[in-house]
Amino acid sequence: MISRLVTVLIAATLLAGCASMKPQFGGGSCSNKTLPILLDSTDLKELFQGIATELCTDNCTCNVQKSADAKAETPPACAGSDELSRSTVLVTDFADLQTFLPNQSGLLMGELMRGSLNSVCCYKIIQAEFAKYFKLSENGLVVLTRKVSEIKKDEYSHTDAIVGTYSFQNNNKVVIFARKLNMETGTISRMITREVNYSCSGRSVDGYTVK
Repeated sequence: MISRLVTVLIAATLLAGCASMKPQFGGGSCSNKTLPILLDSTDLKELFQGIATELCTDNCTCNVQKSADAKAETPPACAGSDELSRSTVLVTDFADLQTFLPNQSGLLMGELMRGSLNSVCCYKIIQAEFAKYFKLSENGLVVLTRKVSEIKKDEYSHTDAIVGTYSFQNNNKVVIFARKLNMETGTISRMITREVNYSCSGRSVDGYTVK
């Protein structure tokens, strides 16, 4: 009886230590699930807000103001604020590393990335076509498809771009990459990676972990 109680206590401790991770049961394969189905079972807003936080240096807390009674604070307000000197970034949809093109899932990731960068980082966003300005090499690296002098002459004459790619692996894993790229030099100033591992049983997606 005592040994059983000890076992239960150890299990409870391990579960408490993993409280920050999404529940994952069974550990079964998700081979019968498409990527859109897996993404639909994911808290994508939280995922991309975390990526945005690591990509940007500015945040909306700079615009928090005290309310009239001086006891509460009004929520951060980025959009439409004339008081903030907000940076402008070009953000593409996310390209699949297997097809080298955005598809349904890549379009969704791009929208989430733009929304998160705008709300978390206070960036002004310009949406750009991935294939017009970037391409993937055989090593999966993002490179500029046009000369910098040409880019600076058109409507996308801005220094920084956020370029996203992803890879759907073994039916159970999605790896997401987001790069902050200087369009004048072609150098990558930041690169963020998220690996999402899913667990399924039968027709259900039981859970996932993010690392």
